[in-house]
Amino acid sequence: MFASVSSVFAQSWTKQSSLEFGLFLGASSYKGELSESLFEPRSTKFNGGLLTRWNPNERITFKLAANYGQIEGNDQWYSGDTRHALRNLSFKTRLWEFSGNCEINLRRLGYKKESGAIPYISFGLAVFKYNPLAQFIYDPNSAVALELQSYSGLANRDGDWVELQPLGTEGQGTTEFNSRKRYSLTQLSIPISAGVKFKIDKKWTFGLEYGVRKTFTDYLDDVSMTYVPVNFLEGAYGPLSAAMSDRSPVINTAEINTPPRGDDGNKDWYSIFGVTLTYRIYTSRVRCFQF
Repeated sequence: MFASVSSVFAQSWTKQSSLEFGLFLGASSYKGELSESLFEPRSTKFNGGLLTRWNPNERITFKLAANYGQIEGNDQWYSGDTRHALRNLSFKTRLWEFSGNCEINLRRLGYKKESGAIPYISFGLAVFKYNPLAQFIYDPNSAVALELQSYSGLANRDGDWVELQPLGTEGQGTTEFNSRKRYSLTQLSIPISAGVKFKIDKKWTFGLEYGVRKTFTDYLDDVSMTYVPVNFLEGAYGPLSAAMSDRSPVINTAEINTPPRGDDGNKDWYSIFGVTLTYRIYTSRVRCFQF
């Protein structure tokens, strides 16, 4: 009799969780001194990566992702604006990002359901690596060439894409501007995203996601503070540093220095958006018995 009662009231419950592995394909963009909007189509470049998700329950998902992409900016996109036209700077960089995120699913969709949509928001922490480059165009008649004594030695560098950080284009690392430290090419960012996951069946999920990254640097584009005299840079780091620092048609005029070269009060942002496709593996295990 006791056994029969026990069989009626004894219940076991299981915890259903799942792992997902998949791909991301999309694009990345940037907002800073050389791109006025995160939605600037001319700064939008390819971005792709790998991701894995762990779904401990229907409300929470933890995601790890590795992405590779590119971003760029150019004053010539805004040639109708006097400040952009006079500054005449540009850059591009590859972008490697490794991130961990917590996704909050705004709709429950049980594992037994084979299809449906799950909107979500997410936040996390990312580490990214970048290295801004710009193309050197040799022009012996340019304004900066007329200011530098050794500019003619750069003729063999015409058309080269040069790394900007080692050049200290704003006087970083010099005794004259010792408060300006060389910026690190590895930085942290805070990803904030929103998206929708569509269950195709019990195994496959297709998704759409848009996310912005708040960074703690103003040097994604190598532009942040004020101009440094080109003759000083020539003496400290050579003529290439001076030439890449000031690519404007005029040198050290009030129009350029007021406002300054950049705005260090506003940090740079970048965004990543695109589609995901993941394959799901379910795991279940008995947790306890209740009577």
